[in-house]
Amino acid sequence: MKGLLENIAFNGAVYHEQNGQIKQYYHGYQDIAKQHHITEDTQFNLASLSKMYTAVMAFQLIEKGQLQLEDKITSWFNAPHFTEVTVAQLITHTSGIPEYIAENSTTSVETFIEVVQPQYAPNERWSYSNTNYVLLAKMIEDVSGLSYETYLQQYIAEPLHLTHTTTQPTKQYEAQGQTYDYEEQQYIKAMDDPYFHECEKYNDGYGDGGIYVTVTEVAKFLKALWQGQYISKEMVQFMLTPTEAAEHYSYGFIIQDEWVGHTGGWIGCSAQAFIHRLTEDVIVFATNQEVFPQYEQEIMDCFMGIQDAVEAPKHVVILPLTNKDNITGRYELADGLGTRFTIEKDKQWIISFEHQLSVPLYKIDESYYWVRNTMSYVDVANRLFIDEGVEVPYQKVD
Repeated sequence: MKGLLENIAFNGAVYHEQNGQIKQYYHGYQDIAKQHHITEDTQFNLASLSKMYTAVMAFQLIEKGQLQLEDKITSWFNAPHFTEVTVAQLITHTSGIPEYIAENSTTSVETFIEVVQPQYAPNERWSYSNTNYVLLAKMIEDVSGLSYETYLQQYIAEPLHLTHTTTQPTKQYEAQGQTYDYEEQQYIKAMDDPYFHECEKYNDGYGDGGIYVTVTEVAKFLKALWQGQYISKEMVQFMLTPTEAAEHYSYGFIIQDEWVGHTGGWIGCSAQAFIHRLTEDVIVFATNQEVFPQYEQEIMDCFMGIQDAVEAPKHVVILPLTNKDNITGRYELADGLGTRFTIEKDKQWIISFEHQLSVPLYKIDESYYWVRNTMSYVDVANRLFIDEGVEVPYQKVD
């Protein structure tokens, strides 16, 4: 595997435990100046992997009787349009609360929840929303009387002597995010990416993301959880049971056959961590470079034994736009929800969905466009929006 990672120019760290044998791979640099090598001490931004930690914190309080899954969020927030939303629905992404990470939104999540309208009725369907976990983190703070970071240290990190698990990474060990400039075909600091500035105001949030950890300590966290060191094994089994609304997601964990864990991505970084229910094998992947998502997934598939080689490129080739490329407009998906998206022209095409950040839309074939940093595509010729292989027809609405 070391040779495979080197051959595909991987920059990051991988922890792989199989049949009790542990192998760790560290390759590349923490910084774009290439002054600090990635090592076993490197702290990576886990992004949405942090949701696993937040969910476990909540279940610790539930097991102690300090919090109930049936508790209404209105006990903590003025949420006039979400009076029936419960703690359980936050954790399982079935609350109907929209995404707070959106353009032109600088309000606090508390103010956001006061005025925003529901996407759907509670428990009606599943829809991933970071807002759920930001609210959950604030509830954990209120119930425990501790800050999120203090709770993380006292009840997650310290019991296992996890000295590199924190929301306040050490500058010496922090893996600094790097985005890819597709025009210049080189990496740049995430802070210098024009797209990053649209997201910068969300960088101070926590609960939905914000934890920095080494890959080894993520593995220790997963194994300790599975072994019942954080909460009882019975509670763990309950946490890892999918809900009726989504077979692939439980209480803070993604379910992939017998693998359970989470994925995460932010500007210039991504990570994945999974443990196998039967064998207790563990895989933790982290990189501080923006990569083509299929490239990342194929690395994970190699470690999971699904495939033997990584065939996807680290970066897709972006085609230049021509005068014939006119795809601006407002469109609606035939998804039964009336989901709409807009495509506008800046230096390149920009696609935006309601309650989501606008994202560059890159041309990678004559009528095929890739939504940057996602597994989503727009097939203009066939009028299809494709998200992780699922094809949904769309039509222009104005």
